Order: sequence, then structure tokens, then C-alpha cells
Amino acid sequence: MKPALLYSMTKHELRLLMRSRWLLNFMILFIFLSGLLYFYGLQSVKSDPVEVRFGLEGVNTNIDTMGANPEYYGLQEIKQEEEGAGNASQSAYNRSIAMLINLSLWLLPIICMILGANSIIADKENGRFSLYKTYQLSSGYYMASKFLSLVLSMFIVMGVSYGLFGFIVSLAGNTFAAGIYQVFMLVNMLLILVFSAASLLVGAVSKTRMQGLSLALIFWSTVVFVYEFIIFSVIDWIPYALKQSSLFFLILLNPIESIRVWSISKLNSEYVFGPEYLMIEQWGTNGILTLSLILSIMIIIFITIGSSTQLLKRRGV
Repeated sequence: MKPALLYSMTKHELRLLMRSRWLLNFMILFIFLSGLLYFYGLQSVKSDPVEVRFGLEGVNTNIDTMGANPEYYGLQEIKQEEEGAGNASQSAYNRSIAMLINLSLWLLPIICMILGANSIIADKENGRFSLYKTYQLSSGYYMASKFLSLVLSMFIVMGVSYGLFGFIVSLAGNTFAAGIYQVFMLVNMLLILVFSAASLLVGAVSKTRMQGLSLALIFWSTVVFVYEFIIFSVIDWIPYALKQSSLFFLILLNPIESIRVWSISKLNSEYVFGPEYLMIEQWGTNGILTLSLILSIMIIIFITIGSSTQLLKRRGV
């Protein structure tokens, strides 16, 4: 693959995407949601000023729990009765980021799917893809430029919207934990990467915008909502000794679920899985969880881009 040719094609596709009103609307939407959820976090802290701390810091530094959560030993969490203005602001920020992570797991996939699929379908409808085929270049250049331009444009939107949100919060003199913000941005970046690739497959299969929108909604609803019920149904048929490893494998097949589990682990909230799944905490500590997530996402991206390229060659316009 020629880097110069790929660069020029990606630059052209990126210029087209940046002119799209969809991106501007999504940027405004993300800025509005981040501000709204932050003020909602402030109000929730005022109405419920309890800050729950788990682990040794919240119970007793002299207790040795061998790296496990103290709640597994019957210890209850300690609740702070009084908070200063700085702590309340940090709690509000942390709550808003947690809500934004859940919102990103829902919104970003469908946004990437719609933008990426419409970009390819528009080329089919206006004849641009037919013109491209006359140059006798590999379809891999075309798909790679679509993928890279969509990823870069969404990165720009995320950087401007959420970066502006964090900048305004810091200017206001409010302190917040940088770790949770980093996890939040990484979650968004991973979602953009994997679902930008998935959008290429929808665009390659679809012939009209309506068909592409329908397939995007079906795929989105399946991975976001239906997949959980599929896991619950399949896991009952698996022997008990293989349930944990099988469940982890099924989670890695769905990027929504794998990214959600990874983010929970990075936020030190593994206790939500229960004592039966202490292996997730262990894998998060030794890096196996992060490595598995990266490998699964890379495999999904390569398979999706490769299959969409082959489908585009066979189906043409």
C-alpha cells in the first residue's frame, strides 16, 4: 500500500466529513450532555452528599485483605458525613463522568455506524464509487481512507467537546481525578475505532440510505441490548467448571461488553461483579484484561475491514 496515496485519499475524505452538519450537531450534543450531566452531578451531591469509598482506604489501613475488596469479608463501607466544596465538586465530576461513560456506550456506536455507512452509500448513489473503480486501484485504499477519516473526525469531535468540558471545569477551579477522565477518553477512543470499522461493513452491504440505516439500527440494538440476553441463554448450557472462562470469551466477542468490563476494572469497581469473579480483578491487575481487550478489538477491526472490502469488490454498486 502506497502511504502517499492513502494519505491524500484520507485527507480528502476527512475534509468531506468535517463539512458534514452531522459532526457539528454531534459536537454540540456532546458539549450539552457533558455540561448537563455535570450540573446533575452537582445537584445529586447536594441532595445525597454521601461519598462511598471502598477498599482499604475506606475501611482501615491496618486490615490485610490480600488484595480483595473488604466487603468480601463482611466489612461495610464508610460514609463521609461532611464534605468540603472541593470534595463535592470532585464527586459531582466523577458521577458525571460515570454517567457519560454509560452514555457513550449507547450513543457512540450508532453515531459511528450512521456516519460511516452513509459515507459509503452516498458514494454509491452519486456515482463517485463508480468513478473510483475506473482508476483500477485496490478497494483496500478506499476502505482504509474511509476508516481513517471517520476515526480522525470523531477523535476531533470528542477532543473538542469533552476537552472543552474538562478545560472549563478546571478553569472554574474545580479539582477532579485525572484517572477517571483518562479512562473515559480511552473508552470513547476504543468505541470509535471498533464501530468505525463496523460501519464499513454496513456500508458495503447496503445499497440505499434507508437500508443502511435499518442495518445499522439492527446491528446496534443487537450488540447493545440483545447480546446480554444471548449470553444469559448460552451460559446456562455450559458446564459449571467452564462458565467463567466461557463468559469472559463471550464478553470479548462483543466490544460493548468488553469495553464496559475493562472500564469498570480501571475504575477499581470490580466489586460489582461479585466474589465469584475475582479473576477479573486479578486479570486487571496483571494486565491480562487490557491485553485481551486490545487483541479482541484488533481482530474485530481487521476482520471487519477485510470482509467489507471483499464484499464491496463482489457487490460493486
